[in-house]
Amino acid sequence: MKFEIDKQTVTDLELFEKNKDEKSIFSFFDYTKSIGGQKRLDFMFSRPSIDRSLLENRIDSIKHFQHNDHGFEINKESLYFIEHYLNQQNAPKKFSFSNSFLKAIFYKIKPQNEYYIITRGIKFLLVLLKDLYAYADTINQDEVPENIYHYKLLIEDIIENTPLKTVLEYKDRTKFYPNEYGKLDHCFRKVEINDIRELLEIVYDIDALKAVAIAANKHGFNLPEFTSEANCYQVKGLFHPFVENAVTNDFEVADSKNICFLTGPNMAGKSTFLKAMSTSIYLAHLGFPVPAKYMKTSVYNGLLTTINLSDNLNKGYSHYYNEVMRVKYIAERINEDGNLFVVFDELFRGTNVKDAYEASLSVISAFAKLNKGVFAISTHIIEIADKLKDNDALFFRYFEAKLEDDIPHYNYKIKDGVTDERIGMYILKKEKVIETIEMANH
Repeated sequence: MKFEIDKQTVTDLELFEKNKDEKSIFSFFDYTKSIGGQKRLDFMFSRPSIDRSLLENRIDSIKHFQHNDHGFEINKESLYFIEHYLNQQNAPKKFSFSNSFLKAIFYKIKPQNEYYIITRGIKFLLVLLKDLYAYADTINQDEVPENIYHYKLLIEDIIENTPLKTVLEYKDRTKFYPNEYGKLDHCFRKVEINDIRELLEIVYDIDALKAVAIAANKHGFNLPEFTSEANCYQVKGLFHPFVENAVTNDFEVADSKNICFLTGPNMAGKSTFLKAMSTSIYLAHLGFPVPAKYMKTSVYNGLLTTINLSDNLNKGYSHYYNEVMRVKYIAERINEDGNLFVVFDELFRGTNVKDAYEASLSVISAFAKLNKGVFAISTHIIEIADKLKDNDALFFRYFEAKLEDDIPHYNYKIKDGVTDERIGMYILKKEKVIETIEMANH
């Protein structure tokens, strides 16, 4: 079973870049040094998993690179040239002594870029094979995670049981005869091309994992811990990476109460908190570090958020109708996938207060009857809290804003309970909206 996520959630959390000028969650991890490593990181980042073993193995590998500076070094220029070399057309079908010398002679008379790429690529590839083999030799089974030890076994198996073993006799050479270039080119691009590609994939894996380790150390992210407990989500020092000097929060969901009813005035921090929480769930299901000091979580079957839902004008849907369809879609996914982490920011904001009250109360009450998954639902309609206060599935949290001399002050800390603070009129007055409208008469 795959981890359930959809385009709305990906958009809400800004997981990937829309353009180069915008931040994305992915950009916080992209410290790769090679194109292949970046592609590998992108592959990892776009495939959350519910396989706890896979996630914990990846966590162990990232932790290894966090605390071990020694090991295999990624050379960006070398890898770029190797890929350029391997992708050259017309790989030799067989080795020819005479053709090797003819190519060398022609290059001396009239230098060609193709021959230069081949000779240079061969030298870079020899260095890479030597360094990889040396790296594998340093790996001790008792000192590294399972995935890293697997790299050792794979590297040694490929090099020691193929013609690549004899190729290593050239590893310390700087000059080659034309026939030697011919032999090596035939070996690398024809005979052993699949093994070379497999070794490069190991290099790119290491590049991607090292990049994530660098990101964790640089941004203060920490690796999550998984538990077999149902509906568990515990986090300390949670923050959103987009916010500079962010205020951190602690938060906990227990199995007995799996619906968080979140209130608070505008700009108090509700949406940012919900995004931070959702982002941590997504990253945990990649086996990546999360923006928090500590996180323990169940393995969920998916993550679905509704934070920045827009009208669907192409289908002629109003905002409210789109919200209704979104709730229905999520209910269908729960029926299909069960244990989901679900977030709604301002449920049913697209209709009048009376309809929003009744619809929100009905939907939250229905979710409360489910004994699976976790729900975080924010709303401005605090009157619902009175109807739901005795519901055993719910717990209540809020963000506050204190008015001092008619100026709101925010601390962005989550607290227990429900707030009835409203500062909508303050914002309206601050921006002098009424005065601006009145000026239209002059």
